Order: sequence, then structure tokens, then C-alpha cells
Amino acid sequence: MPISTYVIVEPSNGEFDIQPAPNPYEIGELVPTARPELEGVAPILYRLEHSDRQLARVKELAEYHRREGRPPLVCCIIETPADTDTIRHHLADSLVLDKPESGTTVFRYYDPRVFAHLRWILDMQQFHALTGPTTHWTYLSSAGNWVEMPLEGLPGSRVEVTEEQFGQLGRLAFVRHALEPLTAKNISIPEDLPRRLDTQLVKAERYGLPDEDRVPFALHGVFVSPNFDQHPQVKSVLAGIGQTPYTEAVADWTDDDWSRIARESALYQYQ
Repeated sequence: MPISTYVIVEPSNGEFDIQPAPNPYEIGELVPTARPELEGVAPILYRLEHSDRQLARVKELAEYHRREGRPPLVCCIIETPADTDTIRHHLADSLVLDKPESGTTVFRYYDPRVFAHLRWILDMQQFHALTGPTTHWTYLSSAGNWVEMPLEGLPGSRVEVTEEQFGQLGRLAFVRHALEPLTAKNISIPEDLPRRLDTQLVKAERYGLPDEDRVPFALHGVFVSPNFDQHPQVKSVLAGIGQTPYTEAVADWTDDDWSRIARESALYQYQ
């Protein structure tokens, strides 16, 4: 069965022009049946009909946008034996995600900044339901590496997420923000780090920290101690966040202070 290669492009992030290679054939916007109002702002699907001449230029364009600090224009390169209508409808309808209780939301799964985290959020069945008839999914990571993911190429179906997973998806922007300085310094990211950051972000929500304080709190929870919030000195700060923001309250703490808190946190019950 012949395999076709497609590219999902975010048109709001720039012009998709790969000349001097032949420009890909535009299939059209990925507009979900349930959300026709997305027409005009939806991602666009292209087919590479001369991939031997086009693929390198597509990757060069993606790498250029990353070097310039721009959001992704080339979101992913996919391969599938499915016909064009089948893959287009599957990709489009996957943009609509049911909320756990009621209603729907737009699911930007195709964005590499989101897709890179789906393997730790979704289970294998959900992940294969999302990728559907795709047999190969390639994207440019935030570290600048091309990630090539072979897939099962199964019939697609609607992805249903739990309340916990929906919360994790909602916190991805914070997780990504926390990882940015590490990626910028070419620090290797442990596979479990995003999940550990998310665990600390849940705590930050529970303590009522404002958005600007959640990432610093989560980083302390990962790099100081997962139990650091039970230390009396930290608990005192958290009790007073209505008067003094978290980051301001800990701004003058030295490395020695944090090392002591890390050691002493082992004495307190994990929560």
C-alpha cells in the first residue's frame, strides 16, 4: 500500500514557502465537523508529492523558525497509507476534545510543543486513537532535534481524557515555561521531569499561588525536594502569600538556605 507524506502547518506563524523546491500541494484547513467556526484560523494540511526534493527544505524552514525564536510554522511531518479524505477528517476532528464533565475545547495536539508531552499524559490506547491511521510522526523538539516516532497506523477514534489528564493538558504551558531555561542551556531533560513538574504545579494551584509564582515553586519542588513545601520555613511563606508573593518572599534565600531546607525536608511527612 503506498505511503503518502503530509505536513501540518500553522499559517498564523508565517508563510509556508519552501522554494526553490516545489511548494507542497495544499489539501486545506483542518476544520472539525463539530467546530465550523474554526475556518480561517485552523491549521492547514499539505501533501508532499515530491518528498525527495521537498522534505529537506521543509525541515530547514522549521529549523530556521526555531533559531529565530519564532513559534512553530511546520508543526509535524506525518506518513500514512490512508487516503487524503480519511487522514484529513481524522486530523481535523481530533482538534475537538471533550471536557471531562461537559462541553468541548480545542486540542492543539499537532503543535510540537504539545505533542512532545502527550506520551506521558495519554495512555497508549488514547495515543493511538489520537494518531489514528498515521504510521510515522516527525516533529522538531524544543531542543532542536528531529524526533521520529513510528506508529501503529490504527483506525482513529475519539480521544476521551480523564479529569486528571485534562488538568495536565491545561498546565502544559507552565511545564514548558519551566523547561525553557534548561533547554536553552542544553541541559538534558530526564524523561520523568515534566510529570514531576506537573505534580508540583498541582500543589502550587492548591496553595493559591498566582501564575507568575507557580513555575518558581514547581522548580523548587523538583530541584530542592519534592517535600520542600512541608518545611516550616516554606510553610510560613505559603501562609503569607496574600501579603507577600512567593518569589519575593524567597528572593534573598541563599544556596545554603535551600540546601538546608532540602536536608531538613526529609524529616517531614510527604503530602
